[in-house]
Formats: sequence, structure tokens, C-alpha cells
Amino acid sequence: MQKKVNISLILESFHNLEKAYIDLKKVLSAGKEEFVKNKLAWDKVRVDFNLAFESCMRPCRHLSVIYGLKTSSKDCLVKLGEHIGFEDTKTLQEFIEFYFKYRDLKETVNPEELYDFLSGNLHVFKDYAKAVVEHIKKTTGNVLLIDFELLKEKAKHVKDSVSKINFVLSAGLEEFKKKPMYYDRVKYFYQVAYDSLFDICKHLSPKFGIKKFGDDCLLKMIEHGVIPEEYREKVVKMIALKNKLISTWDVPQEDLYRDLSELKDWFELLLKEIASSLKNLLQRTSSGQGLHQENSQGQGKDQRV
Repeated sequence: MQKKVNISLILESFHNLEKAYIDLKKVLSAGKEEFVKNKLAWDKVRVDFNLAFESCMRPCRHLSVIYGLKTSSKDCLVKLGEHIGFEDTKTLQEFIEFYFKYRDLKETVNPEELYDFLSGNLHVFKDYAKAVVEHIKKTTGNVLLIDFELLKEKAKHVKDSVSKINFVLSAGLEEFKKKPMYYDRVKYFYQVAYDSLFDICKHLSPKFGIKKFGDDCLLKMIEHGVIPEEYREKVVKMIALKNKLISTWDVPQEDLYRDLSELKDWFELLLKEIASSLKNLLQRTSSGQGLHQENSQGQGKDQRV
């Protein structure tokens, strides 16, 4: 069975890399003189550098298996870099040597050497991540880096949980009130359904150009037209119930039964709307690629005339 690239692993790793990179840039921006005087700054950048390095190593180990590369911690970045055509493998090797020399935070380090190395070479982290991502897009054809396996898994959790909620509620309100087990289980199933839908939203939102979101992810999708405006009222109620269950486990039985009866069927409707918008996005992306290729070929022909 052919191994597949774990898109979520790649995205999560490079997201952590980006956070460490931003923190490093922030500390180094104070300037060399200020940095050298501040021991807390040395410790901070060493921790962040270790995090950044390991955030590169995680996808490197994964992709080495996918591509059949025999690597170790001391050569993985370089070998993968060579495999994908990354040009600056020399600096990658220097990164590896620097990491293994100073990864133990108990070891002393010359703050001037630390500042000079990081301020001069930090961009390579970003360049390397970009090269890996572009290679994955090119070789898989997944230009939006969508983890379809994740989406299938989370959609299944939503549907299974809703099915179980339906089963419990089908017993009727009186039976529901008599059995504490019913009450406890539907609260759990609702949480699973909501969290799974939220995970889908969180993964896909950046693909739709939604850059900033939190617990309001589904509402942001409405604002960006991914989910129709007509769903807003139900989504607000779904979020309110989720928050109620988080803040207090003691929701009146009749209220919970009523709310779930009203909201349960909207999960799959929301899934369908998100799936429809994703299909349209993929079609637009595919059409855009085709147009870009045609233009490139046309330009090539013009140049040969």
C-alpha cells in the first residue's frame, strides 16, 4: 500500500515553525548590543531555535519514509533538501551542526555567535518550509494542501454522533428524563459532533481566505459566504449550546432535549454547505491552474518565434 503524505502533520509542524520563527525575529530585532546584554534573551532564542528545528525535523522524518530516503537526525534536512531541489543545503548543514552543538540548554553559548548565526541565517527556516510545501503541492496536485482523510474522519464523527443523538431522542422526552444515562450520553455526542465540525472548519477556513478566527470559526464561514447567511441563527444556537455544556454540565433535561431536537439535523446540512463550497473552490483553483499553464505555454511559444 502506497504511503500518503500526512497533510495535517505538515501543516501543524510548519505552523509551529512559523510561531517559533516570529518569536525569534522579535527577540533578535532588539539589536546585537541589547541582545548580548540580556541573558534571558539568549535562553529565549535557544528554546525557540530548538522548537523551530524540531518543527522542521518532524515533516522531514515523515517525508523521508514517504520518499524512501535513509536519513538520521544529523542529515535528514540536507537529504530531503537535496531530494526536493532545495538550493541552500550548505546552510541547512550549518543549522544541523549548530543545533547539535547547542541544543542542550545547560551548555554555555557565546551570545555574539548565537546572535550572528541566527540573524544571518534565520530566513533559511522559512525558505526550507516553503520549498517543502511547494514540492508537496507539485507532486500531489493538492495545491490547497487539504487533508481529505481528516475531513472524511471528522465528517464520519459528526454523522455517527448525530445518529446516536437521534437514537436517544427517539425514545421520547419522558423516557429521556427517566434515564440519566441518556442525558449524559447525548451531551457527550453533541460535543463530539460539534468539535468534529469545528475541526473541519478550522482546517478549511484558511483555504477560503479566512485568516483570523477562533471559537467563531463557523460564523466567519458565514461572513465569507462559505455557509449561507440563512444558517446564522442556527449556528449561533449551536455555539451557545456548546458553550453552555462547557461552562456547566447541569443543563435542564427538557431544555437539552428541546435544543437537541431543534439543532441535531443542522450538522449534516452544514457539512453539505461546506462540502459544496469546497467543491466550487477546488473547481476554481483547477481552472485557474489550467489557465496559468495555457498562458505559460503561450508565452513560451511567443518567445520561440
